[in-house]
Amino acid sequence: ALLAMRTFYFPGFRFVPTKKNRRRHSLNQEIRSSLRKLIEINGRKCEDSKNLLGLMLSASKTDNEFKMGIEEIIDECKTFYFAGKETTANLLTWATLLLALHKEWQDKAHGEVYQVCGKHKHPNAENLSSLKIVNM
Repeated sequence: ALLAMRTFYFPGFRFVPTKKNRRRHSLNQEIRSSLRKLIEINGRKCEDSKNLLGLMLSASKTDNEFKMGIEEIIDECKTFYFAGKETTANLLTWATLLLALHKEWQDKAHGEVYQVCGKHKHPNAENLSSLKIVNM
């Protein structure tokens, strides 16, 4: 944020081959090629499934006038990934802050994890639904 506030915006500056712009462009190309490979490899498997990629791929195969191209699917995948990552990071930060402020709830959550998972095991997907206080 500080870097953005200190710099001036010049229209078309993102096309000037500076070090940051070249790095930004290479990262964008790398992400796009990775998503394109993922779509090619898993696209055939998940066209009939009910996950997000499968729904977008099935929408691109229909004969209606609202077809989605591969580039649009890649853009949508990027949007969902980065939006989900930011939302999850904000949630975890807020939960950590609240636990730090309320020691009694932190102790209750620790006790529940030790009771359900044992003293030397980490919570996993199977026993996560058993953690009522942590889910709160």
